[in-house]
Amino acid sequence: MWNELTPGDLERAKREIELRRAETLARHAAELQALEQDQGELDALVQAIEAFTRKFSLTPPKAEVVALDEERELRAQGRG
Repeated sequence: MWNELTPGDLERAKREIELRRAETLARHAAELQALEQDQGELDALVQAIEAFTRKFSLTPPKAEVVALDEERELRAQGRG
């Protein structure tokens, strides 16, 4: 069996590769479409939040980055 390859064997292998490639491309297209939909939903959410904050004149809260060790120390001292 392994001693001889026929043109039919090669054609069958080519068809199988073409089929697998088409299936892979179809999955890729579906995944990209889902990601684009997710991105559109996220963009719409950001726009809605920005419109809400403008409408009600909200300013974002000022945040300060505190290292975890500093935060633990403040808690231990009873100041955090």
